[in-house]
Amino acid sequence: MALQSAPGSVFVLANSAPSAFRGSALATAATGGLAPAALADASAPSSVNFVGLAAVGATLAAAASTRRRGQKVAEKSGRAAVVARRAESIAATAIANGNFTILVKALQKAGLVATVSGKSPYTVFAPTDAAFADLLKELGCSAEQLLANPDLKSILLYHVVGGSTMSSSLKDGQKVTTAQGGQLAVQIAGGKVKVGRATVTAADVACSNGVIHIVDKVLLPPAAPFDPAQQVGAGAPLGYFDPLGFSKKGDKAGFNNLQASEIKHGRVAMMAALGAVVQHYVKFPGFEDVPSGLGAVTTAPGTYGFAALFLISGVLELAIWTQNDKKEPGNFGDPAGLNMYNPEMRQKEINNGRMGMFSVIGIIGAEVLTGKDGMNQLGF
Repeated sequence: MALQSAPGSVFVLANSAPSAFRGSALATAATGGLAPAALADASAPSSVNFVGLAAVGATLAAAASTRRRGQKVAEKSGRAAVVARRAESIAATAIANGNFTILVKALQKAGLVATVSGKSPYTVFAPTDAAFADLLKELGCSAEQLLANPDLKSILLYHVVGGSTMSSSLKDGQKVTTAQGGQLAVQIAGGKVKVGRATVTAADVACSNGVIHIVDKVLLPPAAPFDPAQQVGAGAPLGYFDPLGFSKKGDKAGFNNLQASEIKHGRVAMMAALGAVVQHYVKFPGFEDVPSGLGAVTTAPGTYGFAALFLISGVLELAIWTQNDKKEPGNFGDPAGLNMYNPEMRQKEINNGRMGMFSVIGIIGAEVLTGKDGMNQLGF
């Protein structure tokens, strides 16, 4: 059967199509799912035209709707992927990136993961593993030693700036204040951005709580001014006690010299106070007639013994127990091998030395006034 149509119309061979086609899914879609009766009534050219046009219109509309839905789904999935990436925190982004393994370990060690995972916006200048490798080579240490450094947290915070600062907001000559309290100078030249000594190799990695700029070097904060109040020796109950201002902030050499002298005098005073007790009971052979107390220094052969001790002490101080400027004041190693040279024991030695100096001054002063040696003053 020949089907006619109005000029420009498009229709489907519904009633005259082979029987195999009529039951197919394509036929169902082409006819818009019309009932068999409707198909039978569509034998007239006009009704065939109408049915064909209706079916084609429905098919095209369905196809267009499908395309639009597919396009929207694709756009939505694309936007979702972008949103998903931007929904990651700074910490999560660094963890997901395989180039920041040392940085992630450092953040975990310093307890800063929660900080860069929170809602407060931050800008992080993130050094890669290659940057850390260069630093370790420069310092001559291992990654484990770096992670154990007490200044690790300060170093990491020197890479963090408050707020979300995109690269377009940075200006040449600008200085940004870090969470560590220091400042980083920004230099822009030749299409490159430098922050401190590091060059930004990838900028504007957007995160949910800020932005990451990848840098090629680890930034090291400048050393804080030397503060005597933070050194060993500033202990309870007085804390840092320097009423006459002998130790100036920033004068490390001057402080070390004074503390070395204090430790040395404390050691001598502790031995002197102990000697004031022992000499009351113990006399070396040949010194049986030497009196106790100050009289031991002015009465022969005690005078000779004092002169010998003075000379021996001078040789030990000038030739053997010399102070090394690269070591802490009073550090002459651990000759007894007790493994007790640590900040706690250093603090105790300084305090005991101070007590020894007060003790020996009291013993000498009391003997000058009473004529009694250290033990006689106690009634012995």
